[in-house]
Amino acid sequence: MTPPTSSNVLGVDDKITVTINGLRYEVPITFSEISLNQYIREYLQLTGTKVTCREGGCGVCTVHVAHPDPLNPQQMIQKSINSCLCPILTCDKWEITTVEGVGNQNHPHPIQSALVDHYGTQCGYCTPGWVMNMYSILQNNPGGSLTQQDVENACDGNICRCTGYRPILDAFKTFASDHPNKCAIADIEDAVNKGLCKKTGKVCSGSCHGNSTPYIKALSSAAESLAPPWYRPTTLPELYQLIKTLGKQNVYYVVGHTGKGVYNDAPYDAYVDMKGIAELYGTTATADLLTVGANTTLTDLITAFKKQSTTPGFQHLASLAALISRTAHHSIRNSGSWGGNLAMKNRHKEFPSDSFVAFTVGGAKIILGSTSGVKSYTMQEFLTADLTGLIILKAEFPTFDADFVFRTFKIMPRSGNAHAYVNAGFRAKIDKKSHAGMVVITEAPVLTFGNINSHFVQADKTAAYLQGKNIADPAVLQQALNTLNTEIIPSEDDPSEASSSYKKSLSCSLFYKFALELVGDLADVRYRSAVGSLVRPLSSGKQSYPTKPENWPLTKPMPKLESTVQCTGEAKYSSDIQQEGMLHAAFTLTTMGNAAIYEIDIKPAMAFPGVTRVLIHSDIPGVNNVYRLDNDAEEVLASKRSLYAGQPIAIVIAISQDIAEKAAKLVKVSYFDVKTPILTCKEAIKSQSFYSAVPGVTVGDAAAAIAGAANKIEGEIELGSQNHFHMETEGAVAYPTEDGLNLEDGSQWLDQTQASVAQVLGIGMNKINVTVKRSGGAFGGKGIHNYVICAAALSAYLVRRPVKMHLSLWDNLRIKGRRLAYYVKYRAGTDAAGKLVGIILDIYANMGCSNNDVLILLFAAGIWDNVYRSQNWKINVTACRTNCPASTFVRAPGSTEAVFFMENVMEHLAKTLQKPSLEIKRLNYYKNGDKMMSGAVAKDFTLENITDQLLTSSEYTARVKSIADFNQANRWRKRGLDVVPIRFPCYWLGGNFNCLIAIFHGDGTIAVTHGGVEMGQGINTKVAQVVAFELGVDMKYIIIQPTQAITNANARGTNGSVGSELVCLAAIDCCRQLKNRIDVVRQKSPKKSWEGIIAECFTTGVDLSARSWVNPFTPDPVVYTTYGAMCTEVELDVLTGESQITRLDILYDCGESMSPFVDIGQVEGAIVMGLGYFTTENQIYDAKTGENLSYGTWKYKPPMAKDIPIDFRIALLQNAPNPTGVLRSKFVAEPPLCMTSSVVFALRDAIAANLAESKKDTWFPIVTPMTVERNQQYCQLDISQLRYKD
Repeated sequence: MTPPTSSNVLGVDDKITVTINGLRYEVPITFSEISLNQYIREYLQLTGTKVTCREGGCGVCTVHVAHPDPLNPQQMIQKSINSCLCPILTCDKWEITTVEGVGNQNHPHPIQSALVDHYGTQCGYCTPGWVMNMYSILQNNPGGSLTQQDVENACDGNICRCTGYRPILDAFKTFASDHPNKCAIADIEDAVNKGLCKKTGKVCSGSCHGNSTPYIKALSSAAESLAPPWYRPTTLPELYQLIKTLGKQNVYYVVGHTGKGVYNDAPYDAYVDMKGIAELYGTTATADLLTVGANTTLTDLITAFKKQSTTPGFQHLASLAALISRTAHHSIRNSGSWGGNLAMKNRHKEFPSDSFVAFTVGGAKIILGSTSGVKSYTMQEFLTADLTGLIILKAEFPTFDADFVFRTFKIMPRSGNAHAYVNAGFRAKIDKKSHAGMVVITEAPVLTFGNINSHFVQADKTAAYLQGKNIADPAVLQQALNTLNTEIIPSEDDPSEASSSYKKSLSCSLFYKFALELVGDLADVRYRSAVGSLVRPLSSGKQSYPTKPENWPLTKPMPKLESTVQCTGEAKYSSDIQQEGMLHAAFTLTTMGNAAIYEIDIKPAMAFPGVTRVLIHSDIPGVNNVYRLDNDAEEVLASKRSLYAGQPIAIVIAISQDIAEKAAKLVKVSYFDVKTPILTCKEAIKSQSFYSAVPGVTVGDAAAAIAGAANKIEGEIELGSQNHFHMETEGAVAYPTEDGLNLEDGSQWLDQTQASVAQVLGIGMNKINVTVKRSGGAFGGKGIHNYVICAAALSAYLVRRPVKMHLSLWDNLRIKGRRLAYYVKYRAGTDAAGKLVGIILDIYANMGCSNNDVLILLFAAGIWDNVYRSQNWKINVTACRTNCPASTFVRAPGSTEAVFFMENVMEHLAKTLQKPSLEIKRLNYYKNGDKMMSGAVAKDFTLENITDQLLTSSEYTARVKSIADFNQANRWRKRGLDVVPIRFPCYWLGGNFNCLIAIFHGDGTIAVTHGGVEMGQGINTKVAQVVAFELGVDMKYIIIQPTQAITNANARGTNGSVGSELVCLAAIDCCRQLKNRIDVVRQKSPKKSWEGIIAECFTTGVDLSARSWVNPFTPDPVVYTTYGAMCTEVELDVLTGESQITRLDILYDCGESMSPFVDIGQVEGAIVMGLGYFTTENQIYDAKTGENLSYGTWKYKPPMAKDIPIDFRIALLQNAPNPTGVLRSKFVAEPPLCMTSSVVFALRDAIAANLAESKKDTWFPIVTPMTVERNQQYCQLDISQLRYKD
């Protein structure tokens, strides 16, 4: 094996030198396939830096780097980068700072402290990436010029699934110069520059990173044998000679290496690092030409464009910069070069490159070089050029006079960090002066569109038509649009892309926007609302919550216990576990969704260097089933038939995760009896593919009631699915013991995990101990369908060595089930006043390949009616068998959809009755004493009061009028508003949890372990607050220890929102046991300190440990009910389908919150996850194979920081103690998500305002998520509507 540091052995050309957190490392060039992220995490075991997507799409891997300027090595360039995309060998002479180098729990950096103080962390897995992103922002803005808007703009590359982003943004904005409570970070950074420690303020001693030699793992001989050569030319002649030598090999020419996040064309025969070639850098400008070197990063290109745009003739560069500024996010732009971006476009012509569109509209010429010399290419010539033997050297940008107008557009699935549905750049030379009322396009314009098809660049026919035409003439506009509509022929060969009809319509809309800009005041002001794109102002939030200081620490708003260690990267997750000699496992997945398995050939994988063993179904010693035996079998490894594409079929065990994953792709699977997969409820209905009957609801005679109703409706609804997208993908580590296994993972349900492993291995549960310290997010996705921990356990059990399996995001999204998709038909009727008389819902639920989680549908039965009274109900539920992964629990499962179904019915009724939807909803609210659909009697029904309070605090009435005025004034921008209420029952039945508390006699400190799992919801913090309150001690005495199967045997899974309160109930029981014992001693020595009393208890033989087991049974299965209401306002760009949430208000009944910061965080996180479900998170399958096409960050789009409400207001109901809850509280994790369907109806309201313009305002069925594409398509645009005046 190659030693990682060996300066006395390795020559200069055989290694690179990198400094990480102040320590210098020498890395051999055999590390050519190792990323910086792998080097940090696996080889240095600095696991504060996380890994999730490996595409540069999530931000958890962010680090700060400083490296010499290629043109001025004495000057350092500082920036944030995604370490998952950066090869370690590109880091020569770099200084890298990871979260461990910024601060620790004893001396946190002010950024880390700000995040803690603002409750900016929940599961904490993404937190180090956020910290490093902000750290890098500050390093690049040492002069105190940073604004709050700068901060928000720079938070464009990090995903957080838990917090809802608002607290993170609030924390970071405190470092902005224009923040009213600005953090004194400038003084700290000034101290650093003077050689003072940024943590202590004293002269730096260098001890922050330690003086001892750190742990460094060696590269295995197997990895070494697989490593392609790494070349580092420093001049163009050297590069040309290398190109000639390497010939037709598959070579990766490395600058930023960010292209790997889009296309992975591996395996590569060699890497050529071009960063050391000075000739490929630099920017020069003359009076009529700007020249930019090919290695210039997108960030530096944007800076150059903006700077040069202030020079006459170059003003258009600002528009080009605006488009490129929307490429990916700033950490990618910091690394990726425009040359690499265009080279990727040349190789993958379908790639929707923003740079290519910008360069094309800017009239750029690309200069290519080879041993034969240099040659200039237009952008269209470049696209079709064979780059074999050629290198992109530079680009040249000409000037344009003031008569030219430029505009660029990029329409994406979400606010940012996404590829374009369509990107476009327009250039036109116009004459407005020669003829009044005319705008003549004096020469052929440039109309460039991206992501139409792999060869389309410009709309030349449309451009030719427009030459010499008066674009202000409505007839010219219409003819141009008709020509363009014919000319745009989108590709239809990628089912994961937007539809052809949308791309056609969108392309025409973008040109129309440009035309409106050209004609200016000649167009009616209502129509000019289309010009440009939606402008998002700085976001803000308000939080209101009750607290009772007399009960503190109970009800005290305080950061989570784990916040600081999460912010410093010291919090450890199962995916962080590294151990010398540990093996790694990876799955081979099936590729056909409905096919019999003919043969599994493992020989190619076994022959791969570093592979230890390959397991298939016949190697399983116990039962091939990850689920309980009394349910449908879910095989660990497919044996006879592939039920869905992505089903595990083999396990490859190897010496590293990288080798295991590569070898897993070599297992060959042959199929027969291949059938078309069933993927949707509609397809299941057509094929009659159903599971056994699911109980429905029948109350009265709904059909007869509807038949006789004064008003009646019928319709249908389709809801898509949603991935959990927990930031820490599933992982587990299994350690063989002399009598069984020890397991560490992030499971939500230890008991189920333990049982699954025992079943697969064929051994007793008592031989398996499961430990969970924390989980990096879960949302229902960990602990039920236990593929990963069973695979790790099986591997360790058979090879008798520790084995770790940590899924890639790609495999995680392929393998695991997700939220149920639905298809619903409904009928409903009201009396003349609008009161409900009958409702029929025919609900079809996509259960996937297993019906094991049908409990979701049974639970939803308690909330189908939401808050509405009717004497007649008929609800039929059908579970559809499809060739998708087994659908499962995802935050607020069943309830979210149930609320949506009923709200959709109420909205439809209101539309038919031509009345405001809220009026019809309130008319039908339950009242105390009403008999509900379930047969229970409504009591403590507080929704009327909550609705009244929300309408007042949200300024509802005034905003309804304001929106109406806005819609009247704007033809192409529309706003909508909607209110959704909920009733959410709490069930404790089956909620068995343990708690064990031990008080230590030596110092009075307290350790608690309980049956719940901390996964970001603050369960540990609430338990600690309760224990401190019950025992009357300071929180400093209390620590929460990991959850273990042996100390918390038989506990329920931490799910359904009740985990925190039931664990607290168990903790209360433990405390009361202890208090009863301690009080005997306390009464004898009332003046003694806590420590003294505990010491005396010990000497007198008092048992200082207590255990409690709660399994609450209540006569009424509904322990209590919580209520809430949400008011959501949106603004829609009708022409593109883009939208933004201008304001969201929620009032939620949390009872008497035990921990307000925790509960506010849960509300915000639930809301943003719900907004993603209903707007951006679109699940796409290949209809022929059943493969999941949205299995990574390139296609699957959870919300990001600029997708949250611009004005985000959260209020917990005041003065609402819950007499039947734990310490007067109510649960919170899931109910707020159920109200987020308000965004769908607000969008529908905005769309309806547009349809009213063309007299088409009738009810229409919708499919969620309400993506940008669907929003625009629902607006029913046609070219004839695109005009200048009414």
